[in-house]
Amino acid sequence: MQRSTLGILLCMGSMLSFAVQDIITKIILTGGIPLGQLLTVRYASFALFAVIAAGGVAGTLQALRSSAPKMQIGRASLSMLEIALINFSFVLMPIAKAHSIVALFPLIALVMAWFILKEQFKPAHLVAVLLGFAGTLFIVRPTDAGFDTDLLYPLAGATALASYAIASKYLSARDKMRTHLVYLGLVGFLIALPFGIANWQSASLQQWGLLALVSLMNIASQLLFIRAMDFADAATLQPFNYTLLLFATLAALLILQEVPSSHTLIGGALIVVGGLITMIKRPKVAGKLA
Repeated sequence: MQRSTLGILLCMGSMLSFAVQDIITKIILTGGIPLGQLLTVRYASFALFAVIAAGGVAGTLQALRSSAPKMQIGRASLSMLEIALINFSFVLMPIAKAHSIVALFPLIALVMAWFILKEQFKPAHLVAVLLGFAGTLFIVRPTDAGFDTDLLYPLAGATALASYAIASKYLSARDKMRTHLVYLGLVGFLIALPFGIANWQSASLQQWGLLALVSLMNIASQLLFIRAMDFADAATLQPFNYTLLLFATLAALLILQEVPSSHTLIGGALIVVGGLITMIKRPKVAGKLA
């Protein structure tokens, strides 16, 4: 098996794990566990994983010596924000609908890179943005009676994720992977902790089992994606990140019996096509972590 093929398979395995993780997240939140408590448990486990991956306390202290600590903190905060917004959106709407909106993030990142990083904006990229906008209109359906303000949550999550991607791109050549992991884990945990304490409630044995499972799957997803990048470059893997939308839609259909509307399917397809167009001679964009 070629190295790139193995990388693609690992990437798709990571996306499948993320999709199942999102299903479990929705079950946990709709079952009465507060979002702050879920994030605290999830980030506590990820912080522990990051410390172990860094080589213990000594390695963690060394990893914290970033070339741009303030930006690392900002990047980790953006990651926490996008996860909170997207997870909350799962409670408000079908998972396929939320993921279709979140899939806009590469297009948002493209526009941000044009403004912030002064990257070249090609005609093909304009087509991509217009397709993404059209796909969003299909999902939002503004001609219907009223505007569903719940859609602002996944849209804000996509914007935060795009900002995270831009920050990751800036930091990727300046710090090592363990520095990224340590900041994501520790900063995320410190942000989540006060919300977790303020909203903590007793959980059943089954709920604790689900919390443990979603935490372990989060770590497994990260490990699979990190290993995927060892075998294939980001440009090769990026198209397969969109399998997350496919896997999440299928998992929600099979497990939660959530049938996506035709508008969601058409809109999601347009957004994915737009996202794929952005990869035409594009520099690599960092993948999702945490």
